[in-house]
Amino acid sequence: MITSAVVLLLMCTAYMVYEYYSFKEIEEKNISILGSVIAANSSAALAFDSPKDANEILNALKTNPHIVSACLYDEDGKIFSTYPLNKTRSTFPQAVLGNGYSFYDNYLEGFQPVMQNEKQLGTLYIKSDLDSMHDQLRHFALIGLILIAGALIIAYLLSNILQKTISQPILELEQLAKVVSMKRDFSVRAHKQGNDEVGALTDAFNQMLAQIETQNQEITTFNLQLENKVTERTLALQQQRDFVETIINSSVDLVAVFDKDLNYIMLNKHADDFYSIKRSEIIGKNILDVFPQTKESGMYSDLKKALNGETVHNLRYKSLILNRYFESFYIPLKDSKNNIYGVLTIAHDITQIMEASEKLEKINDELIKSNRDLEQFAYVASHDLQEPLRKIQTFTQLLGDNFNSKEQLHKYQEKIGMAALRMQNLIQDVLNFSRISKSEDAFVDNDLNAILDSLKVDYELLIRERNVTIINSTLPVIKGITLQLSQLFSNLINNSIKYSSKDPVIEITANKLSETEIKSFIALNPDKSYYKIVFKDNGIGFEPKFSEQIFNIFQRLHGKQTYSGTGIGLALCKKIVENHHGIIYAEGEPGIGATFSIILPA
Repeated sequence: MITSAVVLLLMCTAYMVYEYYSFKEIEEKNISILGSVIAANSSAALAFDSPKDANEILNALKTNPHIVSACLYDEDGKIFSTYPLNKTRSTFPQAVLGNGYSFYDNYLEGFQPVMQNEKQLGTLYIKSDLDSMHDQLRHFALIGLILIAGALIIAYLLSNILQKTISQPILELEQLAKVVSMKRDFSVRAHKQGNDEVGALTDAFNQMLAQIETQNQEITTFNLQLENKVTERTLALQQQRDFVETIINSSVDLVAVFDKDLNYIMLNKHADDFYSIKRSEIIGKNILDVFPQTKESGMYSDLKKALNGETVHNLRYKSLILNRYFESFYIPLKDSKNNIYGVLTIAHDITQIMEASEKLEKINDELIKSNRDLEQFAYVASHDLQEPLRKIQTFTQLLGDNFNSKEQLHKYQEKIGMAALRMQNLIQDVLNFSRISKSEDAFVDNDLNAILDSLKVDYELLIRERNVTIINSTLPVIKGITLQLSQLFSNLINNSIKYSSKDPVIEITANKLSETEIKSFIALNPDKSYYKIVFKDNGIGFEPKFSEQIFNIFQRLHGKQTYSGTGIGLALCKKIVENHHGIIYAEGEPGIGATFSIILPA
């Protein structure tokens, strides 16, 4: 019925369109003929300039009720007469727009030349409505609707009659197919109602049901057998799995299995002793989702290597997650076709071994350092300490040989006293140096301003005698051993005063290092904060090539006849700074002065 309705509707529409354009063509032709007749009759009125005759000729248009208006233009294009007479001339075109007719806003209008002896005397304008065309189209549309309605009624009656013989058996097959689909009962059969095409379809449907029923019985039997085998296999696999899990969970190592996408497949029970996250929250998730910090670790790169078929043995791996050391194995897992489907990881905790090893390395470093100190002590014992001792022996012998000369006696006694004083200073400095390395005093907060103020009081007489100027900015408070920090400041101030040939000026400044500045020093920990304290003087300075040598014990750049000292002061400063986990370095220029920079943890 839908097909019939669409066909009829398209047919009627096509007919209406055809009639529409045909009527317009006929209407234009009729108006053109009418215009030609009126124009021919109007030539005399225009020739004799008789508007009255022209009005009578135009008045003949009233026989056509669809003519809305008309007018004559003279040779100059001015309106000569109008139809109807009472119509305002402003409603007509004020100029001739060209010959010919056209449709515009549901009207047909146009201009017809008025000719006499091949001379154009004027122009006729005619305007006609299209009401007759619209009436005819409405009439045709009504007829079309009546035809469509009648055709649909006839189609409906025929459909009811034919449905009983054609559609009804098909509908019964459709209902039967629904029953089979829902209840999965393949034993039902369709009733054959004839030997036509529908009957053949019914036979084919019944044969299909018979084949499906047979196959279904076979599948059901096979499924039962398969389910029994699956149950047996599942039980065997579960026993194997339980056995493997028992062994893995009994391991003291950390064991995990990953798939190709690095998702956790298995994690042994020992993981509960390490991770704060439950195993149930880890299994099935990607390692980067659970532990994103492993992206930049060696573990992630080792897992990638194993997925590429490489067995990886990492003797020492520090976990960023657990902050512990492990000896790790990464083993690719392969199927029967040698395709990699995952990675087995085994991690053995070696943290205690590593900590013990680190301690043993640290002890070894301290022993090496102690040996170096002992070598230096041996040096001072064989050289610096023996020198004043030899002087004492020599002048004591000379004292005995010149006992009767008071002048020589006084001179030798003075020499012996100076040698004994130097020996005493050397022994005291050596003792101070040794105490620094063995000090176990607790680190406390120290106000460096207070330490500096205290030293200014201690050096009051020396500062006054040497006309010393000490300029300092506000110094920080740092953790450290008070006695050692005081000794550090004392040695540096004393060093600046001692090695000066003019009025000493000492500038002490401090500032906190930025992250970039901290990273520029390899020996500093980038996770800590540091202060930089600078001692700058106007003393005799030194050659830049000696910037490291001056911190060696008993190392002197000048003879003791020129400047006093034992050569231990700056070595003592370096030892104190290192004892506080800092660094010290010096810069100098002969005749200009020296600058000592100390970097200590905040």
